[in-house]
Amino acid sequence: MADYALAHLLPFAEPGVQVNGVMRLRVSGVRKTDLQLELVDTGSRLVLRGAQGTRWRHLLAERRRDLEEGGLLPLWDEAEVTSYELEDEREFASLVQTGNDLAWLGSGLLRRIAIFQNFSTAYSTRSWITGDEWIFELDTHRDVPLDHDAFLDRLMDEIWGLPLRITRRYCDCSLLGTGRRGYQCTFYLEHRHPDVRGVIQVRFRWGDPVYGDDVRERLEDLDADQDWLDRVLPRRSGRPGGSAVRTGGSR
Repeated sequence: MADYALAHLLPFAEPGVQVNGVMRLRVSGVRKTDLQLELVDTGSRLVLRGAQGTRWRHLLAERRRDLEEGGLLPLWDEAEVTSYELEDEREFASLVQTGNDLAWLGSGLLRRIAIFQNFSTAYSTRSWITGDEWIFELDTHRDVPLDHDAFLDRLMDEIWGLPLRITRRYCDCSLLGTGRRGYQCTFYLEHRHPDVRGVIQVRFRWGDPVYGDDVRERLEDLDADQDWLDRVLPRRSGRPGGSAVRTGGSR
């Protein structure tokens, strides 16, 4: 997963085309299994802690070599903002502005990333941005009780959560026990102050595994935490998945 992170985060330029990765992101250091990142001309800092044995320097050198052999220009060691990045920021000004408008949301979610592991019943979390809307899909296996309220309560906690409010909701938990093999509950959250841009759409999906029946084995191969796996993908004892019982109330 470390090389996957580098491939998607670290910026590189395709001369005459565009900059890929996160513009202005730089590698500021490596300490043991920690990769230290920063954004040029800001106070933003991030540490990616790799699994035991992660060799960041080797992976960085390998990534650089692969890019340069393909005629691409790695930018993550540049001390200043490059001309390639400035050109992209001018050409895609509206997208850059949207990113700036959503910075409070991204920063807040990153600081509370543990909520997704500790208070979600999902074994898979995907996200992407469309316009000013940040969409999350959280997939819960049908052998596990879906409890989206526990997750939302932590995310919107008055002290530790983000300043969010639910503006729309579509809950289909009433379908549980009707024979349906899956359903989805969708919540839209916005800042408590209406003039702040940014929407989170969270899709809580309950049903059969979206990555096949061997998803637990595949996650074990990636050294996923066993306690987390036992909670979100419990081992099946040779029986077909029975219907789960919802433990949380319906918002």
